Amino acid sequence: GVGKLLKSKGFDILISIMKRLIDDGLPVHLYILGSGPDENELKKLIASYHLEDDVDLLGYQLNPYKYVAKADLFVCASHAEGFSTAATEALIVGTPVVTTPVAGMEEMLGNNNEYGIITQMNEDSLYKNIKELIENKEKLSHYKKQAAIRGLFFSKENTVKAVEEMLSAIVNK
Repeated sequence: GVGKLLKSKGFDILISIMKRLIDDGLPVHLYILGSGPDENELKKLIASYHLEDDVDLLGYQLNPYKYVAKADLFVCASHAEGFSTAATEALIVGTPVVTTPVAGMEEMLGNNNEYGIITQMNEDSLYKNIKELIENKEKLSHYKKQAAIRGLFFSKENTVKAVEEMLSAIVNK
């Protein structure tokens, strides 16, 4: 996960899900990139679940790409979000995305989960979808390919072309 350490980002939910996945015997590790006012609360939660060896709070990172690109999965557990730059960055580097249904995710991942998985806004739904991808390597591989395909949509060339088309439409009105 990547973002400011705030309650609204749902990192506490991710930590709780980690506990469940580890209790299920799954080989998982959680990296959280970011800093913020809830850091101490998250550290206490990690300690209460005895997850010190399984969850790393890496703090603010100038270049989150190098971490996200090596991850098997990017999870957005936010309760509220603008258009998620972090999820976009995950797609650009080809990392599959599982997310809550916050703003912009359908446009980014498709109305029918074509490029990533949009869950319901609750811990059980996130847990179920994350667990399914961990246990189903074919499905994880599928979404890795789809993330790479969708990441091309956010290329510099496509962005420049879209801006040029918008400016052209304004000028030609």
